[in-house]
Amino acid sequence: MQMIPRFLAVLAALALAACGFHLRGEVKLAPGLQRVIVTSSDPAGPLRRSVEDAMKHAGATIAPAAGEGVGEIRMTGVGVQNLVGSVGANARVNEFNMVYHVDLEIVDGAGKTVLEKQPIEQTRSYTFDQTQAAGAGAQQDVIRREMERDMAQAVMRKIDSVERRLSK
Repeated sequence: MQMIPRFLAVLAALALAACGFHLRGEVKLAPGLQRVIVTSSDPAGPLRRSVEDAMKHAGATIAPAAGEGVGEIRMTGVGVQNLVGSVGANARVNEFNMVYHVDLEIVDGAGKTVLEKQPIEQTRSYTFDQTQAAGAGAQQDVIRREMERDMAQAVMRKIDSVERRLSK
């Protein structure tokens, strides 16, 4: 009887290996991104700090200013917007969509653009209850923090994809 669970576990592992699944590992930095500056249209915002921290964790040195041999991660158009998602029969908002937008461009230490400017956007929907309006601000703050964390990870995945593309 104990053979069946063991067989199923081995079968699942083989199926995952065959489909190409692999765990996300450490971000690998392209040689031109070992020393970088992270710029943002929201310079005091948490996204810039999160990306800098992730770059340090990946082994990069954060330069104090742009210069020769310094790559640049440019994040422009950084912003969060609340949009009405749905309106009830009583003409009151029932649902909002929070949209986090960033335009990302990456330039290596030689001044070559290795990732053309492209938008990254994330959307989260949340309901709004008129009778619970006092908690709406806290709910928005939690969603915003989660989106900021997810956006930093999305930026790092783009940086990782640059290294994979350049190493081929």
